[in-house]
Amino acid sequence: MPRRRPREIHRQQGTLTPSWLGYAPWAVLAAHSLLALAYNLATPFGNNGYPNTPDEGAHFQYVAYVAQEWRLPKFEGYAGVGYEAHQPPLYYFLAAIIYALSGGEGKAVRLLSTLCSAGVVWLVWRTLQRLAPERPLVALAGMGFAAFVPMHLAVGSAVGNDALTNLLFAATLYALLVYLRDGRHWLVPSVLAGLAILTKATGVLLAPLVLMGVLWGVRLQGGAWAVGLKTAGLALTIIATLSGWWLARNALLYGDPLLQRTFLEVFAGTAKAQDFLERGMSWAQYAQLVVDWTFRSFWFAYGVPETARTGLPNFLPDSVYYGLGALTLGAGAGFVVRLREASPVWARVWLLLAGACLLLTLISFVLFVRVFFQTQGRYFYPALLPISVFWALGWERLLPERSRAAGLIGMTALMFALALGCLRYLG
Repeated sequence: MPRRRPREIHRQQGTLTPSWLGYAPWAVLAAHSLLALAYNLATPFGNNGYPNTPDEGAHFQYVAYVAQEWRLPKFEGYAGVGYEAHQPPLYYFLAAIIYALSGGEGKAVRLLSTLCSAGVVWLVWRTLQRLAPERPLVALAGMGFAAFVPMHLAVGSAVGNDALTNLLFAATLYALLVYLRDGRHWLVPSVLAGLAILTKATGVLLAPLVLMGVLWGVRLQGGAWAVGLKTAGLALTIIATLSGWWLARNALLYGDPLLQRTFLEVFAGTAKAQDFLERGMSWAQYAQLVVDWTFRSFWFAYGVPETARTGLPNFLPDSVYYGLGALTLGAGAGFVVRLREASPVWARVWLLLAGACLLLTLISFVLFVRVFFQTQGRYFYPALLPISVFWALGWERLLPERSRAAGLIGMTALMFALALGCLRYLG
């Protein structure tokens, strides 16, 4: 049998696939990791007012306390361990291990976030591989989107619990996809959802997604509704077993399981929606400002010493956001068209769950900004895997077939150029 040439192309499920595509995911993952390391080295450490490393000093204070005491702190607002001490403990205990091993080096502790953000990138690849195994360039485009959104890189190079939260959301959704498609391992998404709640209160949004996913998984395998409800009940029991002790502790200490009321009391002096309304702004004008700043900061916002005290974001030139807005609209239009095409039931159910994840994230954000003026696009990153999947599937459908491969590769290259260009704003 003749040896295969390095550039030989082979057939994969009816399509011609260049052999280099086998190495491309590793190249994207390596590029993401190297860029996150560059962001880490370029960004001053410990600034609470930098949008690209939000509240890093306070998060690090929590990590340092755990590394020195190896016990949970009591939340006392701005006093004691600091204003992030209300956060669930999982990230801080993991980060404390790196703190101890590195001798308290902050930029080393940041590497835990890099590992988590790289995990999200890889899970986007694996998700699209399962959804569209015959179209590897779609998986590469989705992976490239998650890898090179500059603000995702920034979150992946900062001390804070966001990156681990994003990873656990992505892992839960991927585990649900595996269960819906293959009918295996329904325990996994339940465990991951419980761990997400131990990382950030936002993790509670995963509970209804897991329950719906497990219920539909049983039905897709031909099980009765009663069996599905029983399995969903077991999934809820696992989630509650893993995270319930934390909620019970909060209820005993503060009379507030999720510390939402406590949060409102402690941070009553921060900027709120009411402040803008009292200055003559209407709800419509306030909403417009929130949408504008949130969209911009989803892609990238950064801090400088002059604005560190106030925490006000600095943005890229307007033209960059206009271009990204046009690309986002294009991806959305393409994805809507794709939804009209035939696909397996398990895939449609998963896309419904992914959409529900994005919707729940949006609802929680709207409820939050109705009280606090927090226009931070990173709050949508728990849904970064669904957003990346929708982006890739949308553009793959929108591009003409003859130029589809070049367009998807070009989109990934454009995102990489954006991420590389943002390095200049981090000094």
